Amino acid sequence: MNVSEVTLNIGENSYTGEMVVPDETSDRGILVIPGASHGPFGDVFDRLTEAGANDGHVVARFETWTNPDDLSEKTEADFEAEIRAGVEFLRSQGCSTISIVAKSFGGRLALTHLPEAVDRLVLWAPAILFGAQSDTPSITADELADIELPVRILQGDEDDVVDIENAVALSENLPNGEVVELPGEDHSFLHSEADIIEATMSFL
Repeated sequence: MNVSEVTLNIGENSYTGEMVVPDETSDRGILVIPGASHGPFGDVFDRLTEAGANDGHVVARFETWTNPDDLSEKTEADFEAEIRAGVEFLRSQGCSTISIVAKSFGGRLALTHLPEAVDRLVLWAPAILFGAQSDTPSITADELADIELPVRILQGDEDDVVDIENAVALSENLPNGEVVELPGEDHSFLHSEADIIEATMSFL
């Protein structure tokens, strides 16, 4: 596989990133969206990128935020533009089938700002609650019903940020949703890396 530094240009902003290309030409791409303070580089994200390339995917990941201050300055329109730009970047690399793998806060963004060009989602402990809730990021049954592509949610049963019951509720209201429970895993996704990668790649 070939690893290269790349840049994501969105209006006047430019963000650094990495693209990993498999040894054989591929039309399948994976866009990695990190959590608020976890990823897109290091630990389980590096293992995902390597596994994705070894399985014949072009994998792209960008640092469009690096700290909470970056996040607080962004609008929902900014997040939507960043995801769309990431998808378009993969399309420009010849990818006609595009999946998103998103962690926590990134999972919330993937569900609420999903481009039509995406074919499949894997969400790692998405930080969004099911049902209309005014004081926390949430999503309704009607909104989930509009997401018709296949979605797999990976959720630890010891997560103290979002619990397994929430993941089940999300999946039950997605037309093609399912949950993989990770015994002993919390919100960090650092304890079951081999299981996380296997459950992610088998779905993609």
